Amino acid sequence: MREPAFFTAGYAQWPPAERAARLCATLREAGVALLIDIRHSPCPSALDPANTYGPRAWHLDAAGRGIVPLLREAGIAYRWLPALGNPQKNDPAMRILREHLADRDGGWPVHDGLAAALALVRDGRCCLLCACADYADCHRRVVAEALQKLCGARAAPHRDLTSRS
Repeated sequence: MREPAFFTAGYAQWPPAERAARLCATLREAGVALLIDIRHSPCPSALDPANTYGPRAWHLDAAGRGIVPLLREAGIAYRWLPALGNPQKNDPAMRILREHLADRDGGWPVHDGLAAALALVRDGRCCLLCACADYADCHRRVVAEALQKLCGARAAPHRDLTSRS
C-alpha cells in the first residue's frame, strides 16, 4: 500500500485535558514532520486562561507557549497557512471557500495557500490541521481534496488521522 500524499487531522474530538498530548502522539505515530495549520484563526478567542476560550496548548501563542513549542518538543515543525482557512466559518456549506476554489483566475488567497501547501507536501510528510472533529463536515476536507488534485493522479490519497472509522 502506498503512503498517503499527506494527512489531515482535527483535534476537537479529543477531550481538552488530553488534546495536546493526543495530537502530538497521533502526528508522531504517522511520522509527520510538518504540521500545516489551516485554521483561519489559530489564536485563542480570549486572553484569560481561565476563560473557556482562553489560551491552550493547541493555540498559536507567544512567549514560548502554545502549539509551536508543543510540536517542537515532539520533533514536528509548524507552519500556519491562513490563506487555507475557511473565510466564513459560520457557513456549513462552505459556499465562499468553494467558490474561491472554483475561481482559479480570481486571485483568491486560497490558491496561494494551495501552492504553498503543495510545495511543503512534496518536500516531506505533512499534516493539515483544523479544529473540527468531523472530517466530513470540516473545511479541511474541501482543502485536502483540492490539494489532492494538485498532487496528481499518481499520488496516493490523503488520509485523515482523526476520523472515527
